[in-house]
Amino acid sequence: MAAGPVRPAVRIPSTSRWAAGVASAARRQWADPLSRGGLSLLINTGITGVLGFSYWIIAARLFSTYAVGVAGALVAATTLFSGLGQLNLSGMLMRFLPQAADKSRRLVSISYAFAASVSALLAAVSLMVIRLVAAPSSSLRLDLFQSAVFVVAVAATAIFTIQDNVLVGLRQAVWVPVENGAFGIAKIGALFILASAGTAFALFGAWMIPLVLTIPVISAVLFLRFLPPAPGPGSTARLGRQVRHHLIRFAAFDATGGLFTQTWTYLLPVLITASLGARSNALFFTSFLFSSTIDQVAANYASPLTVEGAHAPGEIPALMRSTLRHIFGIILPAVAVLILVCPWLLRAFGEKYVSAVPVLDLLLLACLPKAIATVYYAYCRIQRNTRRSAVMQGCVCVATLSAVLLVAHPFGLVGVGLAIVAVQCAAGAVSWWALRRGLYQQARGPDREDRWAWTGGHH
Repeated sequence: MAAGPVRPAVRIPSTSRWAAGVASAARRQWADPLSRGGLSLLINTGITGVLGFSYWIIAARLFSTYAVGVAGALVAATTLFSGLGQLNLSGMLMRFLPQAADKSRRLVSISYAFAASVSALLAAVSLMVIRLVAAPSSSLRLDLFQSAVFVVAVAATAIFTIQDNVLVGLRQAVWVPVENGAFGIAKIGALFILASAGTAFALFGAWMIPLVLTIPVISAVLFLRFLPPAPGPGSTARLGRQVRHHLIRFAAFDATGGLFTQTWTYLLPVLITASLGARSNALFFTSFLFSSTIDQVAANYASPLTVEGAHAPGEIPALMRSTLRHIFGIILPAVAVLILVCPWLLRAFGEKYVSAVPVLDLLLLACLPKAIATVYYAYCRIQRNTRRSAVMQGCVCVATLSAVLLVAHPFGLVGVGLAIVAVQCAAGAVSWWALRRGLYQQARGPDREDRWAWTGGHH
C-alpha cells in the first residue's frame, strides 16, 4: 500500500511563540496570590491617577477657577482628615483578617465605626476652629448644612478607604481597581450633571456623592460574599480582651510609624521653601512626584506580602524573595529609564525645570533602598512587631529632617538629594540586615502556629 504524501511540518512564527510565552508567563503570575495582589494594586494606582487627573481637567473647563480652588481644598481636607482618622488601620486589617475567621465581620465593623467616628470628630473640630479664626468672608467658612455634608463626606471617605484594605486582606485585591475605576468614572459623570449649579460645593458633591453611593454596594459584596459567616444567625463573634489588647498595641505602633513617614514626607517641601525659597521647592516637588510614583510599586507589593505571610507563616522566606524580585524587577528598569529621559520629562513642565535633573536623579536612586525598608515594615507586620518598624520610621524621620536643615542652605537641592539618599541607604542597609537575621532565625526554629489572637494564647 502506497504511503500518503508527507505533509511539511508547520512552523509556528516566532511572533506567535513569543506571544504564547508572554501569555503563559502572565497566567503564572496571575495564578500566584502575591503577584495577583501586587499587580491589582499597581493597576489600581494607574487607573486612580488617570481618572483623578481627568476629573480635574474636566472640572477646570466646566467650573470657575474659584470653584475649582475651593473644591480642591475641600477634597484635600477630606482626604487628610479621613487618613488621620484611620490611624493606619490598613496594616492591622491586612495582617489579622486572614486569620480572623468568624470574627472577621466584627473586626471589619469595628474598623468602620472607629475610622468613621475619629475622622468625623477631626473634621468637626477643624470646622469649629475655622469659624473662630477665619474671616467671615473666608471661603473655608461653611454654613450649617455644608458643615454637616463635609463631616459625613469625611466619615464616608474613611470607610471607603477601609473597604480597599478589607478586600486586600481577604485576597480579593482584584476588586480594588474595579471599585475605584467605577468610582472614578461615576464622579466624572457627576461633573456634567452638577455643572449647571456652578458652585464650589456642587463640584465637591460631584466627587463625594458617587463615593457615598459606592459604600453600601461594596459593603454588601463584602458581608454577603467574601467575609466568613458569623457563628450563628444574626450574631457576630466578639473580640476578647486579649484580642483587643494585641490589636490596639499593633495598630498604635503601626500608626505611629506611619505618622513619622508622613511627617518627613509632607514637611520636606515646607523646609525647602523656608530654606531655599519657593522656586527651589517647585523643582524639588516636581521631582518628588516622579520618585513617589516609583515608591508606590514597593507599597503595592508590601500589602499582599503582609496578607500572604499571615496566611502561610512557614513560607515567609519564599514570599520575601518573591516580593523583592517583583519589586526590583519593576523599579530597577523604571529608575534606569527615568534617569535617562528625565531631562526631556522635566522640559515638559518648562525650560526652567530642567535644572532639577540632578535632584530627580538622586530621588530616583533613593527609591531602591527605600523599597527594602518598605518590605521590612511589611515583615514587621507579619511578625506582629510594629514597634520595630515604628522605631525605624522615627529614626528616618528625624535623620531626614535634621540632615535637610543642615545641608539645604549651604549645598542647595543637590545637598538635599544627597542627604535623602544617605538616610535611605542607611535605613535600607539596616532593613536588609534585619530581614536576613529574622529569616535565618525562622529557618532555624520556625514560630509556632500563629493563632494567638483568636484562640486566647499568649504572645
